[in-house]
Amino acid sequence: MVLRMARPIKRGGIYWLRKRVPDDLQPLLGKREEKFSLKTRDPAEAKILFVKAAAEIEERWSNLRRGQTSLTPKQAWAVAGEIYREFVAAHEDDPRGTLSELLLARRVVKPSSIKLKIRTAGSNPDMAKAMLEKMRARAVTPAEIKIYLDRRGWVLDAESMARLTKAVRESMLQGREQVERYRQGDYRADPAAERFPKMEPQLVTKNDAAVSSTTLSKAIAGWVKEKTRKDGDWVESSAKSNELWASRFKELVGDKPLKDCSKGDARAFKEAVMSLPPNFAQKEGFKGLSFTKAVEKAKTVPVERMSDRNVNKILGFVRAFWNWAEGQYDDVPSNPFGRMNLRVKSKARDERLPFSSKQLQMIFNAPLFTGCKSPTSWLVAGKHIPFDQGIYWVPLIGLFTGARAGEIIQLLVDDVKEEGGILYLNVTDDGEDQSVKTDTSIRTIPVHPMLKKLGFEKFVATQRKKRGRLFPDFPKAADGYYSTAYSPRFNRFLKDIEVKTPKHTFHSFRHSFEDGCKNSRIPLEFINALQGHSDGGMAARYGTGIVRLRLLDEEMQKLHYEGVDFSKLIAARRKVLDL
Repeated sequence: MVLRMARPIKRGGIYWLRKRVPDDLQPLLGKREEKFSLKTRDPAEAKILFVKAAAEIEERWSNLRRGQTSLTPKQAWAVAGEIYREFVAAHEDDPRGTLSELLLARRVVKPSSIKLKIRTAGSNPDMAKAMLEKMRARAVTPAEIKIYLDRRGWVLDAESMARLTKAVRESMLQGREQVERYRQGDYRADPAAERFPKMEPQLVTKNDAAVSSTTLSKAIAGWVKEKTRKDGDWVESSAKSNELWASRFKELVGDKPLKDCSKGDARAFKEAVMSLPPNFAQKEGFKGLSFTKAVEKAKTVPVERMSDRNVNKILGFVRAFWNWAEGQYDDVPSNPFGRMNLRVKSKARDERLPFSSKQLQMIFNAPLFTGCKSPTSWLVAGKHIPFDQGIYWVPLIGLFTGARAGEIIQLLVDDVKEEGGILYLNVTDDGEDQSVKTDTSIRTIPVHPMLKKLGFEKFVATQRKKRGRLFPDFPKAADGYYSTAYSPRFNRFLKDIEVKTPKHTFHSFRHSFEDGCKNSRIPLEFINALQGHSDGGMAARYGTGIVRLRLLDEEMQKLHYEGVDFSKLIAARRKVLDL
């Protein structure tokens, strides 16, 4: 059998290239055949052009099969240089650029440097408006990028595309300025042409053979398996909620490799969750729908949207998964769900009241703190003090730090640190299964002298031997939050000692701390810094690291609660230590 060599075909006197697209690339390219004119009638020239074009097509197809390409900053500028030179060369002989496009490009790249005012002329206002919008879109995302990438068969990852877009915006601004000089008759040497680096022959490709190809489904299965093992962190209900929402994220973005997941995927999931009603799977009209179908329906019918708090809880599930995945697999991008929580707008003081001095006295004079019958009999007086458990320490830490219950319970032993002789708590979302309410909630809180007097350092030293969490006796609840399981327990305690009211919960400690700081004449900016409020004020200017820590510690030393006597608490603790 004789194989027939590929060659140009002649149509109407002009030679053309026709080449069938391989089956595996047809879905990606959206066509079955490459076909275009070689723009010549000369058969000898057509053969040369055909060979060159066919080689470029094969290279493009090879690049497409290699998968995503990653550009370093230098490579991005090299590509931008190639696009720049092509653009300038194309307009050198006929530089009929438009001044309005140049002004628009300047406005996009340097928005503060020029005030843009473009008037469109013509008898058709709609056509003029459409033309202006097209110009604006071209300035924001230069069309030359897609043309260049399609010609080479490159598929860039999101980070590289953003890097290239930024470089090309600036280079195209310079290109339009050069064309404008040509238009004015200035053909001196191009001052910008030499600024770009040379294009390197080999780019970094992100193919499955070179890097980890662990998919979302595989990683989620590994996460659930580890967390639900006999000594794992989850109870059955907690595992169900975590796995459910992580799987819904996978359903929305597809079962892609972890390395291909982006901030955009996280943002799309957040927006999807925000569109849904609470408990959507149980709502009439939503029962039986998949997550993606429910999201589609929620966008077309009026529904009561999920609360910001519930959205944050759901984001917490998937954020916890990513924290775990980062520690397990290679080449996993940083957590795309980091710092994505919604800011809950309601004022906590409107929902909760601080404890009065009388209420605080009743709480810390209770048998739980001054001596109870046993670890489970907190209300009956006795000789036992559970100073090795969270039930003893969490309320005390809440009172003397102003931290939220969840922030305290999720602490790891490594989050209790010492620097320059100052013991402090590091409230962060760095650890697996850790989260904070807002970005400013990440903070350092010096340990108050009262906590030290009660033996907090000894408790921490004991827990360090076990490693892991500082309060392992409090498991995470099904909704992904440690505070959810703890709050009812603490509320029952308040009710049993006759302190509970509808507006008094664990969060009341946070308000008591704020009032205690004010009464101790601690400046507001330091109160904000200690509580993680958004307004750090002057405290944010008082240095970082040990300098800031010392200043915070100096203010923390001032804190006292007027009208509250802790002597029974101290005496009971010392008695136990002396036994």
